[in-house]
Amino acid sequence: MKFFQKTKNKLNKKLIIILSIIAFAFACKSGQKAATNKNVAGIYMPGLNLIDPDYKIFHKNDTLTELHFRLSSENILYTKKRTDTAFSANILIKYELTDKATETLTDSASIFFTDYGSNKQKKFLDGLIKLKTAVNKNYDLVITVNDLTRDHYIRKRITVNRSNIYNSQNYLLLDSTHNVVFKNHFNSNDKVFIQKNEGNPSKSITLKFYSTKLPIAKPPFSVDAETKDLVFKPKFTSLLDFDSTNTLAYTVTEKGLYHFQATENVNSGPTLFNFQENFPKVKNPENMIGPMRYISTKKEFAVLNDSENKKLAVDQHWINVAGSSERARTLIREYYTRVESANNYFTSYLEGWKTDRGIIYIIYGTPNVVYKNKDYENWIYGEENNMMSISFVFHKVKNPVSNNDYSLSRSPMFKNSWFRAVDSWRSGRIY
Repeated sequence: MKFFQKTKNKLNKKLIIILSIIAFAFACKSGQKAATNKNVAGIYMPGLNLIDPDYKIFHKNDTLTELHFRLSSENILYTKKRTDTAFSANILIKYELTDKATETLTDSASIFFTDYGSNKQKKFLDGLIKLKTAVNKNYDLVITVNDLTRDHYIRKRITVNRSNIYNSQNYLLLDSTHNVVFKNHFNSNDKVFIQKNEGNPSKSITLKFYSTKLPIAKPPFSVDAETKDLVFKPKFTSLLDFDSTNTLAYTVTEKGLYHFQATENVNSGPTLFNFQENFPKVKNPENMIGPMRYISTKKEFAVLNDSENKKLAVDQHWINVAGSSERARTLIREYYTRVESANNYFTSYLEGWKTDRGIIYIIYGTPNVVYKNKDYENWIYGEENNMMSISFVFHKVKNPVSNNDYSLSRSPMFKNSWFRAVDSWRSGRIY
C-alpha cells in the first residue's frame, strides 16, 4: 500500500510526499456494530469535530478500491518543539475493513505522518489509501484520524458497496485541475471530469438534468406535506461518451441537479449540484431571503422578494425584528450559521436548508440527543425521558440521486412548540 500526501495552494500546485508507513494486516472476527443507543449529537455541532476529514470511495477495478481523504490544515494543531524549529503536526490514521457477510476483518493498517507548516496557513492534506476488495461484496470500513499533538481523534464508519459496478462509488469526480472532488457542489461554468471503474463495460453514460426550484420543507405540524407526491422529471437528457482513459469531461451550466446513470434502466450513479454561488455558504442578500421564509409571514416574504434593494430590505427586516442594529447582527450571525451548517450536513437533492432536517435544525438549533442508524435519526431537544422534551424522527428515503435524503414524521402535536420557537426568533431572541 502506498500513501501520498498532497498539498494544494491557491495556485493549485501539488506537492506529493511519500510518507513513512507502518502497516499491519491480520484476519479475525470483528464484533463492531453500528451503535443505535449512543448519543451522537456531536456530529451536528460545528467545530466540535475539529479534524473533520472528508472521504471519497472509488472502486478503480475488480480488485482495488481507493479511499481518498482530505484534511484541512485549519483543523489541525501545529506546534514548535523549540523556537528555532519549524511548526509541525503529527497525524495518525487507522482503518479496519470488514466483510459484512462474514464479519471477517480483511484488511487493517496504521499510518503516521508529519506535516510542516503553521496554524495560520490554509491548505489541504489529501491522501490515498488502497484497499483490496472483491466484486459482489459489501464491507464496513472504520477509519480513525488522530491529531496526536492536540490529542483529538474522530472515527467514522463507511459502507464500501461493491454489489454492482454502476453505483456512485464506481465513479470518481475530479475538478478542472484534476483534484478529487469531495463535495459535489459546483458553480456555473465549472468543468468536471468523471472517471469510471475500469471494469464498467459501458462506453457512455446518461445525464439527466433536474431543476432544484422545488418547495421547501413544511413546518413539522403540517401533516398535509406527507400526502403530496413530488413530481421529479428531468428537464433534459443527454448521452455522454467516455474516452480511452475511462474519463469524460463535462461543463456545468445552469443551476440544478445533474444525475449520471449507466442506462435508462439503471438509475444509480454520481450526482453534481449547482445550487447557488459559494454554496454551502450564504454570501449575498438574494440567497439570504429564502431561509427567512421559516420565520416570516407571507406578506413579509413577498416584500423581501419584490424589493429592488434586497440588501437594504434584508437588513431592515432583521433590525425591525431585533430592535437594534447590534442585536440584528447577532441574530443574523446565528441564523445563517445554522443555514450554512444545514447545507453542510443535510443537502440531498435539495439545499440542506430546504430539507426536513434543515428546517428543524435552523429553528430549534442543534439537538441535545441524536440516535442514528442506517434507517432513521431520532432528535431530542431537552432531557431524555422528560415529558417536556421534544422528539423528532426522520426516516431515510431511498433516493437514486442522494444517500442523504430523510423525511420527518410530522404530527399536529408539534404545533405549539413550533410557534413558540418562531415567535422567539420574531421577537429578537435566538431559540
